[in-house]
Amino acid sequence: MTEVQKQNHLANTDINEIRPLMDLFTDEYNNYYYATRFKTGEGKLLEVTLSHAYYEDSFSVIAFAEPLQNELEEKYRNKHIGHQLKDRLNSTIQNLKNKERVIFTIKDLIENGTKVTFANITETHPRGK
Repeated sequence: MTEVQKQNHLANTDINEIRPLMDLFTDEYNNYYYATRFKTGEGKLLEVTLSHAYYEDSFSVIAFAEPLQNELEEKYRNKHIGHQLKDRLNSTIQNLKNKERVIFTIKDLIENGTKVTFANITETHPRGK
């Protein structure tokens, strides 16, 4: 798949103009996903690989060892990593809403004729290798 590098942070209502690792997608169970890779052709989104937002974010945050605990924000010290990941996802959702970017659904992708695949979250993320 071809990865798209251009980032447009303005409002978006066209599913064919999504941005990787910025735009979110949701399913009928209120899970959120990032588009990590996709392929376009003639202005149409042909293929997309979605990755669960917690999976992507969990490999974007480095866990701190005990000597580095003091570098964590106070509200995350001695707490489960899930608190930080939840706050990160909620912040992303709010930022997209503030920028008036649509959070499309997986159903929207399928109705657009886009082939949808998913990252395997049982494997180590490429950033973690």
